[in-house]
Amino acid sequence: MTASRFQGADSRSAALALLVLSSILWGSSFVSVKIGLAYVDPYNFAFLRLVFGASVLLIVLLLRRRFRFAVLKQRSVWFLGILNGGGFLLQYVGLVFTTAAKTALLIDINVLIVAILSWWLFQEPFGKWKQLSVLVGVVGAVMITTNGDLSSLTSGQLLGDALVFLAGLVWAFFIVLHKQILLEKDQDVIELSTVVMLATALVLFLPAIILGRLPSSVIPVQGWALVAYTAIACTVLPYAMWIFALKAVTATVATVVGMFEIVATMILSSLFLGEVYNTTTLIGALLILVALFAVTES
Repeated sequence: MTASRFQGADSRSAALALLVLSSILWGSSFVSVKIGLAYVDPYNFAFLRLVFGASVLLIVLLLRRRFRFAVLKQRSVWFLGILNGGGFLLQYVGLVFTTAAKTALLIDINVLIVAILSWWLFQEPFGKWKQLSVLVGVVGAVMITTNGDLSSLTSGQLLGDALVFLAGLVWAFFIVLHKQILLEKDQDVIELSTVVMLATALVLFLPAIILGRLPSSVIPVQGWALVAYTAIACTVLPYAMWIFALKAVTATVATVVGMFEIVATMILSSLFLGEVYNTTTLIGALLILVALFAVTES
């Protein structure tokens, strides 16, 4: 085996490790936001999270003198911001009515749409192993979220379920467009993260002002702490990891591995929200892990 092949394998392994870690951090965001909504309006929460995150990345870029304001003139960046902002709004408002675990499932179900779009736009291979891994991963996600009782999907508020499902659809298009931009243009990953977050924050500004009444809102210390946590630990760090990883793996692989965030969400929601799960949860978690292994080997 040549040195370049060794380097390629190491790069892929590192990318997969970053994807798993980012999935855990993103999984914690569902629980953190669910708790935080008791202190912060969903429109304000989404806006402040992105403002904090974008500010941290902007400071890093300015210190490194690598930020180019010309990047903000790219239409694709603003389109990404609109998609990302729409996804955040749908998720946060939906979480008011439904559970964190169900939100994780209905958002991550976008793996099917990403797989189809990636095959159509990028001619990514979609062989039997990848098809099987997607199917097994989705089945595991359903089991771990519903405890094997599909009727539980209708037990919550239909509005909340519909909103978070739409968030998943929006982010499916966000993922494939993001991949296309990385393929077509030589972008600095940190710079791209920053400008997309800035664009997203600007998209979320009007809803925060009009619907969230941001200027007159009173946010307690607990609310600010959760906003800061979701901005840094659930946005800046995992988003940067995800972008780095996306250069070494396909969009479909990134999305399937991302389903690991459901496992993290279930564990954390049990610890912090008091949700109880049965043996079916363990079986679902095992199926997801099998799916992760299958897709990385396909």
